[in-house]
Amino acid sequence: MGISLTWVAVESLPVDEALLRLCLARTGQNAEQRFHGVSGHALPGGWFLVAAIPCDHRIGTDTSMAALSKGCRAVACAVEEHVNFASTELWQDGSRVWHVEHAGDQDVENISHGGALPARFHELLATVEPGDSENLDGHFHMDIPLLLARDLTGFLYCESNPEIDATPFEQLKDLMPTRRWWQLWK
Repeated sequence: MGISLTWVAVESLPVDEALLRLCLARTGQNAEQRFHGVSGHALPGGWFLVAAIPCDHRIGTDTSMAALSKGCRAVACAVEEHVNFASTELWQDGSRVWHVEHAGDQDVENISHGGALPARFHELLATVEPGDSENLDGHFHMDIPLLLARDLTGFLYCESNPEIDATPFEQLKDLMPTRRWWQLWK
C-alpha cells in the first residue's frame, strides 16, 4: 500500500492565521494517526505544517496557496505513491515562485518544472539514479520534488524526525462545506 497525501507548510505566519486562510480550525485533539483526515504540526525552523488526505486535497490548490502565502512563504507538496507521483511548489506573497513535478505513470524519468528553481534542483537532477537502478541509497526522479520540500521545511513525510515525532499531530476541522455528488445539480 502507498500513501496519497497533500501537505502544505507556511513560514513565519501565526498558526491561527494560517488555519483561517485555509478555512480550517483547531480541535485541540491529537490526531489518531499522523496522516488521517486533516492534521497540523509545528515544524522546526518556524514552519507550520498542514497535512491532508488525499493527494489532491484543496489545501494544495492554487487558490489556497495564493491566500496562504500572502506576506510570507509557503510550500505545497503532493504525493501519490500508487502511481509514482510527487510535486512541490514554492509560493511567496501570493504567487508561485517555482514548481517541480514527477509523474511516474507517464515515464519513470519524467520531471517537469518551471519558475526560478533552486540550484539544488539541478544538483539532484544531475545525480539521479536511472529508473532501473537497484541502488536504494541513491535518489530517483520521484524523490526530487520531495527532497526540495524537505530542504525548505525540514519535513519529509516518509522520514523519521525526532523533533517532529516527539509531539503528536493535531486533528484539524475543515470549515469548507463539502458538496456531495447529489448536490451538484442544485
